[in-house]
Amino acid sequence: MRNTIFVKITLVVISLITAVPAQADSNHICPAQLQKEVEKVAQSPKLKAARVGVYVQTNELNPKILANLDGDRYFIPASNAKLFVTAIALKTLGKNYQFATRLMSHDLPNAKGELEGGLWVIGSGDPSFNSKTNLKSLVSQLKKKGVNRINGGIWTLTSRRGAEVAGSWELSDLQHYYAAIASPFTINENALNWTVSPDTVGKPAIFTWDNPELAKDWRIQNQSITVSADSAYTLTVVRPYGQKLLIITGQIPEKSEPELGGVAIPNPEANFLDLLRQELTAQGIEISTDIATNPSKNLPPTKDLAINLSPPISQLIITTNKDSNNLYAELLLRALGDRLHEVSPDDSVRGGMIAINKYLQSMNIAVNQVALADGSGLSRHNLTTPKVIVQLLQTVANDRNFRQSLAIANVDGTLTNRFKNTSAQSLLQAKTGTLSGAIVLSGYANPQNYREVIFSIIINNSNLPSKELQKYVDDIALLLTRLEPCE
Repeated sequence: MRNTIFVKITLVVISLITAVPAQADSNHICPAQLQKEVEKVAQSPKLKAARVGVYVQTNELNPKILANLDGDRYFIPASNAKLFVTAIALKTLGKNYQFATRLMSHDLPNAKGELEGGLWVIGSGDPSFNSKTNLKSLVSQLKKKGVNRINGGIWTLTSRRGAEVAGSWELSDLQHYYAAIASPFTINENALNWTVSPDTVGKPAIFTWDNPELAKDWRIQNQSITVSADSAYTLTVVRPYGQKLLIITGQIPEKSEPELGGVAIPNPEANFLDLLRQELTAQGIEISTDIATNPSKNLPPTKDLAINLSPPISQLIITTNKDSNNLYAELLLRALGDRLHEVSPDDSVRGGMIAINKYLQSMNIAVNQVALADGSGLSRHNLTTPKVIVQLLQTVANDRNFRQSLAIANVDGTLTNRFKNTSAQSLLQAKTGTLSGAIVLSGYANPQNYREVIFSIIINNSNLPSKELQKYVDDIALLLTRLEPCE
């Protein structure tokens, strides 16, 4: 997604940058007082019609429950669903697991450098695969194998099965980059990013693709208008589902900040093959125009020609959690499903869900309190409890790779601009989650004068803006960083 950054921060660095304002030195909270203080926030008048769930416990072998407000009840976890996928992928697939993208054939190139029987692309759903470096590397390897011409077409093969988009995702989400299709032939995160800026008054807004070369076959209908600086902002950018078309309407004030966005590509596999053909041509490899059916299409290719390996899962989950990247989470879920292909051979998503349940059972976590519909949390059909989230976090609390994947308050990821000048900055590692009417924060808090605590805070069924809901969640999280023994 936009501005995706791999960030690694060790606990040593965290301790060095810790800065707690003077206000935190007063107003400490005794552990026995926490339940009552949480209830005060949850009973705020504006939350009267909403549902608030909180579960807090100490991080130790025999944890002490410090707060439990409807912790055993179902809530929509939003992007906290990623915690299940990343933690369990790390444990089940292993920290060194890598996605592989291969180019293969039935035979090596002949003396003329011609590849008979076609070129095969073997995709596994590498979420990090891009055209700038990875695709160039694959084709460069092909060239070094002596391939000058491909006869017989270009074909695709994958072990992935099942839906590439969750059936419970809302139609309005499907056009956006954050709902990109989870294809085994993913490239450039299956999305195109754009910017809309104001022009002078009376002129249409200025639309630009971040990478025009990748958007050559897209159409733009720009019906927008730039208006005076004191006018209302009503700009909208819509992609009719399944079409390579953007429609820009409404008005943008002339001194407005540029609008940044992205659009999901409707057919990632076709897009991957188009970019592959372009790169083959750019590196001087001819492609036969003969599109007759490949006689060996039903036979698996046996000759390896090129391979690209993704970064290991220990790095991929950093992007997944810190930046809350939906596509990464969905492809990790399907990788889990592939590991259980013998259980669910025709549905990688279902297999992924089975893998999650198996892990939860092995940790004695109640499976009947987790009902996931996707891996990213974009589905409103996901359900779990604050208590189960905390129990999951306890099982991976000592896993350095998992801990590094969580955003740090006022430091990075989705928490970069949260908890500034508060007692929580740098002392809280957590996963955010936001949907309309729902907001979540779960993770670890390290009070300066108390042991580490694990928490999950969820608000559902609210009509308040997300920014306003966030304030209540943050108020509860701040209570945790002020804990201190009172014996």
